[in-house]
Amino acid sequence: MPAKQVERMFGAAAKRIEIGIVLQGGGALGAYECGGVCALLELMDEAEAAGRCPTLRAVSGVSIGAINAACVVGSHDRKDARRRLNGLWDDLTLSAPDFWPKEAQRDLSLFGLPGFYLPRFDLVGFGTWTAYYNTRPLLRTLNRHVDFAAINRSETTLVITAVNVESGELKRFCNHRLGSDDPSHITPKHVMASGSLPPQFPWTEIDRQFYWDGGLVDNAPLGDAIDAFSSDADVERVLVVLNLYPLRARRPRSLADVEDRMHELSFGNHMRQDRKAAERVNDLIETIEQLAARVPPGEISAELHTRIERARRCKAIHIVDVDVQSVQDRGGAIGDQHESDGQYGLRDFSRATVHRRREEGYRIARTCLSPIFASLGSGPGAEPELASRQQPQPTH
Repeated sequence: MPAKQVERMFGAAAKRIEIGIVLQGGGALGAYECGGVCALLELMDEAEAAGRCPTLRAVSGVSIGAINAACVVGSHDRKDARRRLNGLWDDLTLSAPDFWPKEAQRDLSLFGLPGFYLPRFDLVGFGTWTAYYNTRPLLRTLNRHVDFAAINRSETTLVITAVNVESGELKRFCNHRLGSDDPSHITPKHVMASGSLPPQFPWTEIDRQFYWDGGLVDNAPLGDAIDAFSSDADVERVLVVLNLYPLRARRPRSLADVEDRMHELSFGNHMRQDRKAAERVNDLIETIEQLAARVPPGEISAELHTRIERARRCKAIHIVDVDVQSVQDRGGAIGDQHESDGQYGLRDFSRATVHRRREEGYRIARTCLSPIFASLGSGPGAEPELASRQQPQPTH
């Protein structure tokens, strides 16, 4: 990312920096988020050591992203958050003999994931099943890796989403008041509700309401994180979005490729469309400011002055996309995604794949975000071939 672009992005170095994180759902792809969030938190530590202190203002997540988000906010500090995230993914890793075929190691999760879910054996009642697995192991895992007392007293806003099975409405569960939504006392059930993906997993009951995975409606709660930012005038706001699904890909060459591409577009593209709409709003705000600067001060009425100030209080959010499935080659052409990230990658919790995704998520996020933190007086420069693909853009 060019230095001048970063300077324009942040303006005066004295401004306070608020950071938000958006974590998508994607099953085993959530290992990318583990590595990416660890890189971001590490860079925040380095910025603090250099005399700056960016604040983690909000973390929004859905499905596996909600589980990762709970680990981050349900911690005592950034180092503890990294420890909890890594511990979680150690528990969500399946080990199999190295001589097993890759497909067999990938599909081992169909028989259960000890830290997450187990198959049902009450075959007599099969006709009334509404899910194939039970998620009781996840309750124990959450209690082991998430400090829910820390979530509910944290200054960082946590937003996790689930969809009401009967009404079809998307519900935000927040540890702070957010817009018209009252705060919730976050418990493991709220996190489990966000990850209750049918038909694999059962719905979760909260206050006599039944919830499924929020990713069915919106797999990237971008607006929720934006709502949590402050509206202070002297604040720069950076929203880091960890994209689990590639926007660009090769043209499908088989029916399996078609199904994979449909899944990527269904779960990964909605957020990008929301972002374009938000950018148009931000363009309007910038236009108002530029026109206001051309009006002589004595000719601005009290009503117009009020409207201008109201526009200036709107939040300008700089969004940084971290595309963890970076499939472009060095020449910018579209390449093939890793074989483990294909059609069945969501269930690949094998040791080699989880390890690779954690490392890749860390490397790509660190490369993408380093120029941002370098502008704060901390952190190394980024590798240009990756950083040039991640263009932060202002939005409202």
